[in-house]
Amino acid sequence: MHLFTFVQIFCLSVLWIVKSTKASLAFPFFLLLMIPLRAQMKRVFTPVELRALDGDQVIDDDDEPDFYAEAPLPG
Repeated sequence: MHLFTFVQIFCLSVLWIVKSTKASLAFPFFLLLMIPLRAQMKRVFTPVELRALDGDQVIDDDDEPDFYAEAPLPG
């Protein structure tokens, strides 16, 4: 867990530094680089650990559907 948190803090620091310097025009590029970095974390962590570290993504089927998702589109 500490390694995962360190990686998150490191990525946040890199994004903050890029945003605060003249390299801020490259911010979207650095933001997109976070996606392959996250994909490569499967080399360090097992899939079970990654699911636990990513947090709960519980989907309740008992909950009523979202109004906007169920609303018909005009036309």
